[in-house]
Amino acid sequence: MPCALLASLLLQFPSTDARPTFVVLAPAEWRAALEPLAAARAGAFAVELTALEDVLASEEGADAPERLKRHLWRAWKERRATHALLVGDGDVFPVRFMALDRCTEPAFHTAFYPSDLYYADVAEADGSFDDWNAERESHHARYFGEVRGECNKDTRIDFDRVSYVPELAVGRFPVSTRAELEAVVAKTIAWTPTAGPAGALLVHADGWIDERARVEGFARELAAGGFAPELQLYGSGTPEAPVPTPATVLAGLRRAPRVAYHLGHGSEETWHECLGTAERDALAREQPLVFVSVGCSTAHFVVEPPYQAYLDVDGLLHRGTNDGEVFTAPPPPPHCLQPARLDHTGLGERLLLMPQGGAVAYIGCTTGAQPAAVTLMEGFNRAVAHAPRPTAGAAWRDALAHFVAAERLHELVPDDGWYPPSIFFQGMKFAFLGDPTLPLE
Repeated sequence: MPCALLASLLLQFPSTDARPTFVVLAPAEWRAALEPLAAARAGAFAVELTALEDVLASEEGADAPERLKRHLWRAWKERRATHALLVGDGDVFPVRFMALDRCTEPAFHTAFYPSDLYYADVAEADGSFDDWNAERESHHARYFGEVRGECNKDTRIDFDRVSYVPELAVGRFPVSTRAELEAVVAKTIAWTPTAGPAGALLVHADGWIDERARVEGFARELAAGGFAPELQLYGSGTPEAPVPTPATVLAGLRRAPRVAYHLGHGSEETWHECLGTAERDALAREQPLVFVSVGCSTAHFVVEPPYQAYLDVDGLLHRGTNDGEVFTAPPPPPHCLQPARLDHTGLGERLLLMPQGGAVAYIGCTTGAQPAAVTLMEGFNRAVAHAPRPTAGAAWRDALAHFVAAERLHELVPDDGWYPPSIFFQGMKFAFLGDPTLPLE
């Protein structure tokens, strides 16, 4: 389909030169379910509600994710796009999986992780399209956003020369049905920041690295920005900063803070010793919140090949190394759409998909996280505290840019261990689940 015809099919609310563009990409059959969200955002944005199928048919690229990314790049370059919403779980909306040379022999020292940063980082520094695929010899042609340095030491960490700093604030609704989408849209539209001083809950659990001083700094910064922060810190036990337990964390969340931060161990279903499944389910009856966690795997929403069972780009199913499969050559990368029967979920997705309560946005790691992720939280906190009228997505976009600069990503080189590459791809494996245009003021 010619681009001119595609443009004529976009749902474009009346535009003014002053408004940035908000791009919503979704299957055509879900258009009507998204129109209320588009109407709600039309005051602040020129909204483009675009059919996924039309973009895939009109754009060029190596595969579906690249065609979608080229559309977003054009929207940023030509129509002042600042925010984009990807509508669909891993069985609906194409996922870009980045590659890491993780030292795991049965996997041929290769791991793939979902990275929505791919859709946010659309351009090189000069404004040209960034395809995240600088190295194309042999199997590398099908590996995008490749990070090396864990097993391969005589190499650069940024193997595919990604620019990393995002131009767009990107979020995802990880929905698989229209009913799920309608519920998330209704909750998102209904959410407004609470009146009065904005609350902020900061939870730091024991058993992780000690970042209490840094968290206290986050609280001071929030207070200077007009927030009323509440601290729960291990090793404290004072009324002003009680030791976090599932009961105290649930009570703090019930006080409806605007944002809730979590530092500590995590899993696909919990904040370790802070928030279990019972507390999660209780949140369905409370005010929905914006969550940010640096714990492992709390934003897990799709498979982790080649460890878990997955469908590859050639249409072949693999049982994965967790179930005994052994790869004796570079494993084929995963298909951008994974069958619903292989679907995975996690705490963030469950909270977001609650029809009421839970989360209105959840930012977290899709897999294992490392302490460097606190720098992401630092950047987010700074944007929330100081940016004028921030959106949650723009605060996350600023957090990623801050991370690149503060951790000096493009200066990292391999050492004898695994940590430098883990720092580099930290931001690549975090996901923003929710509407990135969500107002925080």
